[in-house]
Amino acid sequence: MPPSRSQKDWNALLAPVLSTSVKAASERLMQTEEIRQWLRQASAEAAEGMRQRPDMRGEMQGYTQLKAAFDERFPALLDAVADLTEGCGTIGLDWTPMNPTMSRVEVEFHRELAVDLFTRLDAPTLEAARAALYTVEEALPDGTPFPNRPNTATGLVAHDGSCVGVRVREHLGDDPGSRHRTVTLLPEDQNALENLSAQDAVPRLLQLLAPADSSAAA
Repeated sequence: MPPSRSQKDWNALLAPVLSTSVKAASERLMQTEEIRQWLRQASAEAAEGMRQRPDMRGEMQGYTQLKAAFDERFPALLDAVADLTEGCGTIGLDWTPMNPTMSRVEVEFHRELAVDLFTRLDAPTLEAARAALYTVEEALPDGTPFPNRPNTATGLVAHDGSCVGVRVREHLGDDPGSRHRTVTLLPEDQNALENLSAQDAVPRLLQLLAPADSSAAA
């Protein structure tokens, strides 16, 4: 099996794509030979062990053992993801015991959100908050949204160890060919702030991520 990469190596692999696509970051992991070889062997071994207890409890036990083995084999990768995401992200295993070769390693986050991209607030300023919102807007799908089914992109924006979900929706307007966007802010331990304009969302986002600095930036 190829030698493990250093944390610096993993950082260099993932950093260029996290701000555009978490899925692309996961794909990069799955393209590395050390991940593919380890996952193929370890996933098959865990599935073989499940034959002794082919029920939900056996599957949970198999996953727990597989995840522990991954954490032991790739600590530098876990450290890299934690560093790149300010502690908001980690590595998850999508284990398919009935078809071990389809198992995957994925970048995921400690939130009940389907996250399309991750970005940081470069500084506790309105300009930086505006740039972070723009990064999420750039991830909106191409094409015209359907009635009652807006185009949607969800990002996770981090600053100083805190992360806030930012969901941008592009709606079909009332006039032919027109569109408009709304923003929902999704803080971890607070109620969502919904149907904000981009102009209103920027200072709210800054307030959530850097409350001590938001009043001075206003």
